[in-house]
Amino acid sequence: MSIAGFTSLQSAENTLVPAALGDPLPEWLLEIAPVSAPSPALGVSRSRLLFDREATVWPFRCRLDELPLDDDAVPAILLRHVWQPGLSVDPLDEVLRVLKPGGLLISVSANPWHRRAWAELGRSALRLPSWPHFQVLHARHSLSLGVPSAKQWRGLVPGLTPLLVLVARKPRRPARVEPLRFRRPQLATGSAPVSLCRAA
Repeated sequence: MSIAGFTSLQSAENTLVPAALGDPLPEWLLEIAPVSAPSPALGVSRSRLLFDREATVWPFRCRLDELPLDDDAVPAILLRHVWQPGLSVDPLDEVLRVLKPGGLLISVSANPWHRRAWAELGRSALRLPSWPHFQVLHARHSLSLGVPSAKQWRGLVPGLTPLLVLVARKPRRPARVEPLRFRRPQLATGSAPVSLCRAA
C-alpha cells in the first residue's frame, strides 16, 4: 500500500493550516509530509521532510522515529498525514524531542468519514484516526492542546469536514532557580580597638 498524499484536500489545508499558525508567526517551521502531498500556502519560511512508508526520502533518508536533529531545536512543526494505514511508525515522541519548549505543533489528518478520504484510500480510510482518537494521540503526551475552532467541532459529525487539524504547544521548561547560599558568619577574633570618642 502506498502512502496517500491527499491532494484533493489542498484547498482545505490552504485555509485551515495558516489560521492554526496564530500570531505571532514562528521564525520558521519544519513540515513533515508524504512525498506526494502538495504543501499548503503559508506565510512563514519552512524546511520540508518528505516521507514514504516509514522513512524520509528527501532531503535525506532516516526513519521517522529517528530524526537526525538536535533536542529542542525547532520552533514549530507541521505534521501532515502521518497517521495513515500504510505507516506503522508514530513519530510524535521524536517530533516532541526536537521541538523547542513552548514550540508550536500543528497536526493535520484526513477525516476518516469524509468522501475525499474514501476517494483516496477506499475502505482503508476507516483506519485513519477519528476526531476523538486524534485528540487522544496527542493528549497522551504532555502537550497544551488548543481549543478547536468551530469548524473542527464539525469533525465530530461524520463526513462534515475533510480535515482534522489540531494545534498544540510543548510545555515551557520552568525557570531554574538556585537557592541562595550564604557563607557562615564568622566571629571576629581578637580585641576591638578602644575608641577615644565620647558622646556629647
